[in-house]
Amino acid sequence: MKLSQINLSCGLIALVLFSFKVALSNSIDLIFILPIILLGIIRYKEIFIIFKNLFFLNLFIVLVGISVSLYGNFHQALVIFGRSNLIILFSLLVFHKSNAFDVAFALNRLKIGSKASSIFYFCIKFIEEFRYEFIRLKKTLKARGFIPTTSLFTYKIYANLVAMLFINAFYKAEILEKTFIIRNFKGRFFHQHKQKIGFVDILLIILCICIYIFHIKIVL
Repeated sequence: MKLSQINLSCGLIALVLFSFKVALSNSIDLIFILPIILLGIIRYKEIFIIFKNLFFLNLFIVLVGISVSLYGNFHQALVIFGRSNLIILFSLLVFHKSNAFDVAFALNRLKIGSKASSIFYFCIKFIEEFRYEFIRLKKTLKARGFIPTTSLFTYKIYANLVAMLFINAFYKAEILEKTFIIRNFKGRFFHQHKQKIGFVDILLIILCICIYIFHIKIVL
């Protein structure tokens, strides 16, 4: 296994351990940075792209932090900002260049269940389909010279756009259902490529477990 490759099943376990601890902690400890540093070393070639994605995702987090700080709780706003960034950065580092099928198959390898893996995969695929269809419709409106304003006409256009998205989703869902019936789909995914568990995967999980051990030592 190459250093830049992470077993996604182990990555999911590490993400769950890391996220629970970070989300439920009253403060941000320095030990939270250790798994991030390890993943940063593994993904050093793509680190700029990952931080670029993190920057765009921070637009929503900043709004949440500002809304909390307006009520006078500036410390809580900083904690929310730090927690969110740690969890999102961890996720981006683990699942960089992984698609929905890879993550669904990783869930399947954890013996969570074929139905849960299938539901996750198709939810992600339909979100992507919504996104592509929305972009296509926006380009169509722009090509026809549509300029959004606060008029009733603009609201009607957007209402029709949302309705077309839902109609298209139902249509594709029916086509997909018929395709699965024809192909005798039983709710299971088959993947020929199997990821082996390497030293990096074990080290990542150990670091995430150490976060809990460190917390216990501080409490005692």
